[in-house]
Amino acid sequence: MRIVTILLFTFVGLIAWQHFRYLRIRRYITQDQQPMVYASETFHAVTFLEVPADANLYQKIGSLKTALEFSDEAKVVYAGKAALVPLESSQLLPASWNAVILVSYPSQQIYETISKDTKTQSALASFSRHYTHGMKRPALANLALPQILLGLRGLDILKGNWRVDQFEPMPTPEGSEQEAALLRSRLEKLLELKDVNDQAVLVFNLVLHGDRQQQEANRSYGGKMLARMAALAHGPMHLGSGVTVEGKARFEEIVIVYYPGVDYFTQMVRSQFFQTIVGDKQLGDTMAVPTVPILNQLT
Repeated sequence: MRIVTILLFTFVGLIAWQHFRYLRIRRYITQDQQPMVYASETFHAVTFLEVPADANLYQKIGSLKTALEFSDEAKVVYAGKAALVPLESSQLLPASWNAVILVSYPSQQIYETISKDTKTQSALASFSRHYTHGMKRPALANLALPQILLGLRGLDILKGNWRVDQFEPMPTPEGSEQEAALLRSRLEKLLELKDVNDQAVLVFNLVLHGDRQQQEANRSYGGKMLARMAALAHGPMHLGSGVTVEGKARFEEIVIVYYPGVDYFTQMVRSQFFQTIVGDKQLGDTMAVPTVPILNQLT
């Protein structure tokens, strides 16, 4: 009985430790203000923004935040600066998004009311382009994400996988110099964001699942990525089903993933680990936009 009690307290302690570890990352590293518990009617919206070249990005997003939160019903839970769009959706026109915000509303109806408000419309009109996709974010499933990662790490340890290998750069195959140059160019753009925030990268993924074969391959990719994320305390911060609120583009899932810094992310993308498994990331359609947190810098 005593052993059972000790095991139970250890189990509960691990769950609490994992919860607060990820909560600290959310609040202090990613500057994410998402409440952990909320009503089932809550609706989220992801808005991708293209800021005019001659405009102050922080002032523009700050003004949009003020307009959205004017009624005290909407809450901007995350704001990020982007530098590139490495994966573009076939359903959307090519765009140079340089900012993304995640906003929480009490319901989809309130989202629709606020999005039609003249203050919101005026703030959005000051951007060169914008696109919004809705998300139903289940509270319980998202609350459980850190515990799922903890479970994956425990299983990995039981298999004897105690150590996490360092990233090894992927050699450039002969004849692939053009692709390697494109990758370098993209990563150089991303590295420019270190001056903005060097602690975190959050990648916004809009996902349309593919056929059965593609989904099986994607599960293989996801399993390997999640195992590494579980070992190094990063991974999905937001997970929900997509809701079309603008245009006709359809995405079944929205996944927002945290990585511990620009250096880590660029090293990962260059690595043998990533380049070996990324071919299994097969989707019907997707758009991926890496960002760094700027919510605390908005004016």
